[in-house]
Amino acid sequence: MWRSLLLTVIVCLGSPHAQAITPVELQGLKLERIDQGVYLSASLQFDLPSLLEDAMLKGVSLYFVTQVDIVRERWYFYDKNVAHTERHVRLSFMPLTRRWRVNVSAQPFSAGGLGMNMGQTYDSLDDALVSVRRLVQWRVANSVDLEADAKQNIEMSFRLDLTQLPRPLQMGAAGQSDWNINLERKQRLVLVSPP
Repeated sequence: MWRSLLLTVIVCLGSPHAQAITPVELQGLKLERIDQGVYLSASLQFDLPSLLEDAMLKGVSLYFVTQVDIVRERWYFYDKNVAHTERHVRLSFMPLTRRWRVNVSAQPFSAGGLGMNMGQTYDSLDDALVSVRRLVQWRVANSVDLEADAKQNIEMSFRLDLTQLPRPLQMGAAGQSDWNINLERKQRLVLVSPP
């Protein structure tokens, strides 16, 4: 009896479905220096699992966080963090109007209100996801923060923020692969000047 129970646990823990992560691809990453700022444009490609879509139809909002760090390499000490910025997105379904809403903010959404953010409504989930996936000329640093002759890297991460979900869902979502949408990318910083 113990052997069969142990075998069942090993099979459940070792199954690829339990360990799988929703793949996220970063496409068209471009950094531009315009006037006094450095702007990032990119497209994130991922499919929203049906479990998450069902949860949204039942009134659960999804929160996505994109973080960008620009780091200068130093041979004599730890790398120096030159710039850090975040983009928080809340995707929700409004059952009365049967529309989807996307709110974008530079700070996490709080229970006390939305704070400073930009919001837009869409007729379909696909249209709303296009807005979530697309980053267009997002200011990530000041031009004066970057040195022309220094070796610098950009570190970008995108994830579904489980900490903003209601408490019961946080515990239930922790072990499920459908709730694990994540991307981490690090590469050499190459700026493009506009024509």
